[in-house]
Amino acid sequence: MICNIVYRTYEGSCAVTLERRGIQPGKNSVFAFRGGNCKGSLEWKAGKGGLEGNLSCRFDEECPRPVSIGLEWVEEDWNRQNYVFAPAAVYDGNRFDSRPLPYPPFHRAGPGEIFGAPPVITDIPHLSMGNEKSRIQLLSGDMSVPAIGFYNRLKKEGFLLFGKHRAADRYTGFSIREDPEQRTCSFTFQTPGVREETVYFFGEKEDGSGFFPDSGRKSEDEGRLFLAGEEAELDFQVHVFAADTLTAYFRCFNSLRFCRETGSRENVVPFSEGFRAVREKYLRDNFLEEGESGEGYFTVGTDRSVIQQHWQAGWVGGGISNLPFLFLREEEGFSKGLATFRFILDHLQNEKGWISGIYADGICYGDAFVLDRPGSTLLVRKDADLLYFLLKELLILDGKGLLRPKDKEKIAAQADAFVRLFDRYGQIGQFINIETEEMIIGNSAGPAIAVGALALAWEIFGKKEYLDTALALGEYYAVNYVEKGILNGGPGEICQAPDSESAFGMLEGFVQLYETTGEETWLACAEAAFEIAVTWVVSYNFVFPEESAAAVRKVHTLGTVFANAQNKHSAPGICTLSGNSLLKLYRFTGQVRYLDWLAEIAHSLQQFVSLPDRPVHTLAGTDLPEGYMNERVQTSDWEGKETVGGFLDGSNWPEVACLLTYAEVPGIYIDFSCGLVRCCDHIRCRILEAGEKAVRLELVNPTAYTAVVTVLSDDIRQRERVKHTYFSIMQRICLKPQEKCTTLFSRP
Repeated sequence: MICNIVYRTYEGSCAVTLERRGIQPGKNSVFAFRGGNCKGSLEWKAGKGGLEGNLSCRFDEECPRPVSIGLEWVEEDWNRQNYVFAPAAVYDGNRFDSRPLPYPPFHRAGPGEIFGAPPVITDIPHLSMGNEKSRIQLLSGDMSVPAIGFYNRLKKEGFLLFGKHRAADRYTGFSIREDPEQRTCSFTFQTPGVREETVYFFGEKEDGSGFFPDSGRKSEDEGRLFLAGEEAELDFQVHVFAADTLTAYFRCFNSLRFCRETGSRENVVPFSEGFRAVREKYLRDNFLEEGESGEGYFTVGTDRSVIQQHWQAGWVGGGISNLPFLFLREEEGFSKGLATFRFILDHLQNEKGWISGIYADGICYGDAFVLDRPGSTLLVRKDADLLYFLLKELLILDGKGLLRPKDKEKIAAQADAFVRLFDRYGQIGQFINIETEEMIIGNSAGPAIAVGALALAWEIFGKKEYLDTALALGEYYAVNYVEKGILNGGPGEICQAPDSESAFGMLEGFVQLYETTGEETWLACAEAAFEIAVTWVVSYNFVFPEESAAAVRKVHTLGTVFANAQNKHSAPGICTLSGNSLLKLYRFTGQVRYLDWLAEIAHSLQQFVSLPDRPVHTLAGTDLPEGYMNERVQTSDWEGKETVGGFLDGSNWPEVACLLTYAEVPGIYIDFSCGLVRCCDHIRCRILEAGEKAVRLELVNPTAYTAVVTVLSDDIRQRERVKHTYFSIMQRICLKPQEKCTTLFSRP
């Protein structure tokens, strides 16, 4: 690769001039550019497995035009089979079949194309599938980590360029420009970030033609008019390294991702307080009575005029939100959780075993965004999620003697439906018709949690076909998705773009398959899925515009999770899981980093619960009611620059993640096998004494709320101790605001 310092001048977002100065990586140099009489230096030092650089320049006179200055790395022997990567934004260059589809997009495959056609995406930033030049332009806030790179599959070599998300008081930019004819591809880091000519925007088109994901919106980015005496700096790190596999490439990225920036966290809202507020909100606003005998179910939203906010299976919470209520045994919450479980099986399941994706007021609708009549299209991921959680709920209710004979039969019928689908097609696709069981759209990693659901179904029902299908489906996903670094199509309204939900669902599925079988192959698959999933998690604290609601709220973005390559926002938590698969990964491997990531994700989530003394102020000028959470953590301007740091109005799925977190993520985790203590909750924890049989901890609640902290005393050598229903074995310690206590915890 060759390296250049690049200096651009602009009229608006259009580059007018471009100057390059070739440099030798690792060798200090000085340079000068004509515009603004700019002079500077580039200094290098050896870092951890790579080169750290500092590019600084000074303007001796005011720039005649706005400028940007950057560092450009050019691969001169470019192979389009290289895997191009930007965390939470670009996976394999997003080199898919891009179509200008309105939102919400639904592209039905043509005859004979269900399996052979490439994945379809909307008009999001992507490299071309053809031989024309193409580019991807990003601002730092578009990514979970300010970084870009690629993996050379032929040379088994990786390249990564890391930078800081702000420089010279502006957000930095990253661009990838590919020229297949010249066989070159450049990777540029610049300040300020300027997306030239066009920018990705999600919303109404300027010509009034509709609501679209659109990469052709006119860019409003500008360079900076540096004044005489002002300086600009770029701090960066570059790595070129051997990697035998793409998984090794991701593992290297994750080991380096804190090299330029990291984040910190503040203790503001304990798990129990977030849970209390969301629980009360669910009991108050989310339970819908239906039927003459007190039947009903927890809805996924609160606006009864919107069909999709009544019931959606799995995904955004249908049949998932009731699990924590079944754990807690509180009379009102438990009875409504049980009612939801029974309503699903009694009213929403068809004769073939599938459960409707959308339901409202007695009508089952399809997932193809046609809501003026009943429908039978199903996003398969919805039923995959639902089967997994129904099985976990079955275990709880069976232990309480509350299962009806038909409950097991109906859940087994849903598992049977997945077996039939796989036997027919050799995959389970993305969308199917649940009346005919015909596949409508295939080739997606979205329903990968089905691997774990079928493995768990085998544990419960003992039917060999369930485990056989889980194993075969696991191999299909491992070979066709994890090894290729494409985990896609989980959300129902992104076509087949890469997304975090598919990645974490894949992780959950493989963790359960390993837990069921004990076969090391599946543990390796789970660890490989983790390396991709965690690339979607933000690992630094974004600086929001100072007037924004997020800045006023002092939000830390460390631990938030980007949604997908189309919907370019980060979010509170995983949609829609607690992340306790990371706890299990730690228990299976002893690798502490899995616990560390679980702590970051779970801790970050609580900041976004609206409370009376901490209301979430929205872009609509309203405050969210108590217990409401919204999915937007806007570090990207994909919906407009004015939305960065803003929250939308309305109730969203992070509420479900909050409920699950209290039920499934220990506030404090103690592993007596090695004396490890990890605190995930919003309290301070200090080890006073540590022995083989007991540990004494000092606990401090620095928040303004009472904290009921769950503590899991564990020994990872006791393999069966933590499976699905460990909430009951966690201790609970109550701390008043500002209270400090000393507590002894014993080996289990």
